[in-house]
Amino acid sequence: MEEKKYKEPNKIEEETNINVLYKDNKFSLYTNNVSLQKQLNKLLGEPTYEYKIKKSIAGSRWDIPLSDQVRISRMILKAKIFENKEEG
Repeated sequence: MEEKKYKEPNKIEEETNINVLYKDNKFSLYTNNVSLQKQLNKLLGEPTYEYKIKKSIAGSRWDIPLSDQVRISRMILKAKIFENKEEG
């Protein structure tokens, strides 16, 4: 298995978006935070889509069916999505 290479974003451009798409019946999570991407790979498996710049991964998106409550719960409880990394 080839090791993945991630592109570290500028800290000011780092983002994580969570969307509940009721019409499509899915929970969608996008992040360009490298440590969160690695953590979510372990918790949820391979992302639905990886956004790449050349050969490096610049961001990842996971689409999870709303019926898959086990994966959604695992992600919310175990992933450090809400961790604030701002330094005062």
